[in-house]
Amino acid sequence: MNETAHNNTRTRTGGTRAGTGILVLLSLIGLMVLYTETMIIAALPTIQAQFNTTTAWTAWVVSIYLLVSSVAIPIFGKLGDSYGKKKFLLVALIFYTIGVTGNGFAWSLPSLLVFRAIQGVGLGIFPLEFAIIRDEFPPERVPAATGIISAMFGVGAAIGLVIGAWVASNYGWQTTYHTVVPVAIVLTILAAFTLKESPIRTPSRVDVLGATTLAVTIVSFLIAMTEGTTWGWASAGIVGLLGLTLAFIILFLVIESHIRDPLIDLTLLRKRNVFFPNIASFIAGLMNFMLFSTIVYLMELPPPIGFGADIFQAGVVLAPGAIFMLVASIIAGALVARRGAKLPLFIGAAVLAASFCYFYVFRATQLQIALGVIVAFIGVGFMFTAMINVIIQSVQQSQTGEATGMNTLFRTVGGTVGPIITGVYLAQYVSPLIIQTSRGPVMGPLLPNATAFDYIFLTGFGIAVIAMLVTLLIKGPVKVEQPEELRAVEES
Repeated sequence: MNETAHNNTRTRTGGTRAGTGILVLLSLIGLMVLYTETMIIAALPTIQAQFNTTTAWTAWVVSIYLLVSSVAIPIFGKLGDSYGKKKFLLVALIFYTIGVTGNGFAWSLPSLLVFRAIQGVGLGIFPLEFAIIRDEFPPERVPAATGIISAMFGVGAAIGLVIGAWVASNYGWQTTYHTVVPVAIVLTILAAFTLKESPIRTPSRVDVLGATTLAVTIVSFLIAMTEGTTWGWASAGIVGLLGLTLAFIILFLVIESHIRDPLIDLTLLRKRNVFFPNIASFIAGLMNFMLFSTIVYLMELPPPIGFGADIFQAGVVLAPGAIFMLVASIIAGALVARRGAKLPLFIGAAVLAASFCYFYVFRATQLQIALGVIVAFIGVGFMFTAMINVIIQSVQQSQTGEATGMNTLFRTVGGTVGPIITGVYLAQYVSPLIIQTSRGPVMGPLLPNATAFDYIFLTGFGIAVIAMLVTLLIKGPVKVEQPEELRAVEES
């Protein structure tokens, strides 16, 4: 029996109690991250006023985090495969803790942006979590475990909107960060003493050139996406950034095709069950945040288009959907284990398509909004759980961190595009708000009208149909299989 096979047996046959503890720990880390990222949304107007800056500069509080994390995610996934998943999970947690701590004491917008960038490095946590799950859990438990981790995207976001908004409104946005710091420290310590380092490694050198070209590609694309509505989509700046993105994509592909130890192994994307799930991941991230931002706007706009709610009330409407997303993710994990990942992925896309149709017709009351959110989050839960399992089941165990990092990257980039689509429609289709006064009706400011939301939901439906078609291109059924080395050990 070789050492690798023996270690595989050890990592795959750990006690149920130990496995549950690991899952709870990783879930809490994911919950903390998404809670922290969502709660800052409610505080952006306050930050703008406190630092006496513009809306465009304030938007960089979110953008810089996305920019840095999009580069860090694939790098940390690759480094985890090469030098140890636990080791780099702890590194990511330390970066995240430093960033969160600094945010609470930021004395100016530039200092806040620096700490947010450091915090963005910490998002490399996610591909490492998925890789650790695969190393530590037996194959039949991997789908359910990854489903629970994936559900934290919705659960943490909903909690952040409700609790985070309440804390920010009553005690200040800095306090929201102060409350997260001890949680981050405790979780980092628990990870250091609870997790075991995986013996499964893929020795390689750091691809500095690939990382640099990938960074330029992602940064130029995300700046174009975040600033398009401000600068103008046909402006020289946006066209130049998109041209730079295309040039560096080509350069990145050339470099990665010829370098000995590439940052991203392009041969992975040649696999049908890696390429198409990544496309589905991009679409799922896009639809999730497109719907998320649309519902927040719909709740907060004044009647008759919206409900005149504040961010806390909007979070209350979204919260039940997060609970159903968690349940749906667990169900999807069980379905993956029994029937493969293709079916639940298709179901998730179909449910999301149905939710956009629902919102096109039913959005007259807050109850209708809440019911639609539940349907949508069920679809998101199925998609997130299924697509990460297609990836995990389609690559070697030594490539898990790299492959899941790539998948998380696609989802993150898709998540930046979704709100842009919403913003374009909301800016394009507007009508004046009619204010009733004692002297009669007065024309108020221009606000998004019903047509804007109609087009958003119709577009979302069309994108969801594309996701369904992409799902059909995945080779199926994709089922959990034990690694060849482990099967050989059990047969010996």
